[in-house]
Amino acid sequence: MMSPFGKRDKGINGRNAIAASNEHDVQAEFVRTALMFHGDCDITKQEEYVYRFRHQKLPALKPNQISISGVKLTREEEDVIIVAFIRNSLEKAIRFEIVDIMIVDENGCVWAKKAFDLSSLGEIPARSSIVWRFLFEAGDILAESIPDEEWQIAFGWK
Repeated sequence: MMSPFGKRDKGINGRNAIAASNEHDVQAEFVRTALMFHGDCDITKQEEYVYRFRHQKLPALKPNQISISGVKLTREEEDVIIVAFIRNSLEKAIRFEIVDIMIVDENGCVWAKKAFDLSSLGEIPARSSIVWRFLFEAGDILAESIPDEEWQIAFGWK
């Protein structure tokens, strides 16, 4: 086989082409979600820009996943507010009711836990993400303190 430079291909480029082809096939197995904002979401244009940028940087999901990804942690006296993306890579819309949400460290230790009624969130369309705020009040916090960095938000498990 001749290369585009008029030299005989010794097989290295062929292997690279196969690897690139397989890598492309693997990427086809992932889902990028479209970002949406809830009608009750009161954000500035600057916040919208930041959320769009952060959403674009998230890794793609595998098909048929529901995920939650933290964006921002803020404190208000003894309470903690988390802004997160709820992501849906299913081929159909989803609805939530009561869901346990936790703040955890990188080792999975639970720092805060609360049951949230997400019925007011409404329907999250197929292959989309939505921005939502979660208020953890002082009584929901299980650790002495929650650092501003190295935290994650997760769906609760029983």
